[in-house]
Amino acid sequence: MDSENPVLNNVKECFRQQISQIELKDAIDIVANQPVNKYHYLSVSIRIPKVDVLAVLEQHAPQKTFRYYWEKPSDEFAIAAGGQVERIQTTGDQRFREASTEGKKLLEKVHHLTKVQHHMASVHLLGGFSFFDHNIGQNWRDYGAGSFTLPEWLIINNGDLSLLTVTQKVKSGDRASDIYEQFVETINQLHEICSVEGYKIQKRPLFNSKVDTPGANSPAFKNWKESVENATELIKNEAFKKIVLARELKVQLQESVSDTHILNYLRSQYPDCYSFLVSQNGKSSFIGSTPERLASFKERHVLTEGLAGSISRGKTASEDAVLEHQLLHSHKDLSEHAFVLDAIGEHLEQYSEVYEYPEKPGIKKLSNVQHLYTPVHARIKKGVSRTEVLSRLHPTPAVGGYPREEAMPYISKLEHFDRGWYAAPIGWINTSGEGEFVVAIRSGLIKEDEVRFFAGCGIVEDSDPKKEWDETNLKFIPMLTALEHARR
Repeated sequence: MDSENPVLNNVKECFRQQISQIELKDAIDIVANQPVNKYHYLSVSIRIPKVDVLAVLEQHAPQKTFRYYWEKPSDEFAIAAGGQVERIQTTGDQRFREASTEGKKLLEKVHHLTKVQHHMASVHLLGGFSFFDHNIGQNWRDYGAGSFTLPEWLIINNGDLSLLTVTQKVKSGDRASDIYEQFVETINQLHEICSVEGYKIQKRPLFNSKVDTPGANSPAFKNWKESVENATELIKNEAFKKIVLARELKVQLQESVSDTHILNYLRSQYPDCYSFLVSQNGKSSFIGSTPERLASFKERHVLTEGLAGSISRGKTASEDAVLEHQLLHSHKDLSEHAFVLDAIGEHLEQYSEVYEYPEKPGIKKLSNVQHLYTPVHARIKKGVSRTEVLSRLHPTPAVGGYPREEAMPYISKLEHFDRGWYAAPIGWINTSGEGEFVVAIRSGLIKEDEVRFFAGCGIVEDSDPKKEWDETNLKFIPMLTALEHARR
């Protein structure tokens, strides 16, 4: 192998060393000799030298196809993927259940070949859901209400381990030697893309103008004030106890921006957050860096969390400690946080053999904001599907309201934009039964000539419109700052 090339080295040689043509022929024979429609795809996973997955995605030439990125630097875990082998899409109030059913059918059509004894050396489906059951807004038309893609290639970094999985369609009668060379060609293309020596460096001057959020005299604030006042009046009339209202900040672009440039800034500034990208066909990119995990799955264990109630960070250690103390003793924020924990328990405890969390919330500190935080662990009962858990957890009171059924119908009535995939579950799941989904907040939708950023906050009976407006402005800062680093 070429030791002078630090990225992927000779992946073609890695492939030849790990998967022989005879082994691939045996796998193709398995596919060809099964009953009709049993297998449609052959997937191969191999170990590769360490690579920066975001750099791979940035260098990957075909832009008008599926692209996916996921990284939490503090966990030393990252995914990049591209190309579309097959995609499942669902809509309506049964979309979670249908996604599970159709996802299982799709995975059953894949024959997987690997010598790597690791739970991530498996076939993955990547995608997510919209916030509401039906997603018909023009800006989000390409994303749908539920969408999961089986990618052509996928690279995973898990600690010191890097894995490449390539999936291709196999037809009855295909020759093993031809299929082998197709895999080699695909892997060779990735090798060329990932070679540091051949990287094309994009210029990155700063964004040419600073984006200012609308002020208190703007029409946007007047609409917001009216919405918050209507919400608090509904709470006083006992329509619900809490509702989360969000804002959309639209930025018109004079020139296109790079989604990977934005993400590179976000992952470096927020290593404890989940940075993500989903692009269905290259026309737009949904990106973000969220602090909120909805659920992670391993066997029957589920990890989720309550993340609600927030305050700014201090400019000094003393000021930061004072603000933390205020947050931990804020009646408004503790009430908001309690709604989240109550809802998680209401929707998860009945499906669990074990359900536990600390008695008092702690603090999760990000660079510009700190949140009340409570981790929750559960072991779900046998027979309970992971998508069933997701459907019960979404939306949490941190992004929806409480009680959920009473508050949800008012969100679209009080807000002035289409949420699409904002504040919805996005993530991945694999054939090992593992997966992770986050709540897609601190996010934005990027198109050729515009960017739409989103931020929300919880409204309770004593909420003040101006304070909540200021809180959303605070939450816009990470994405707006990243935009300044994103011009191509």
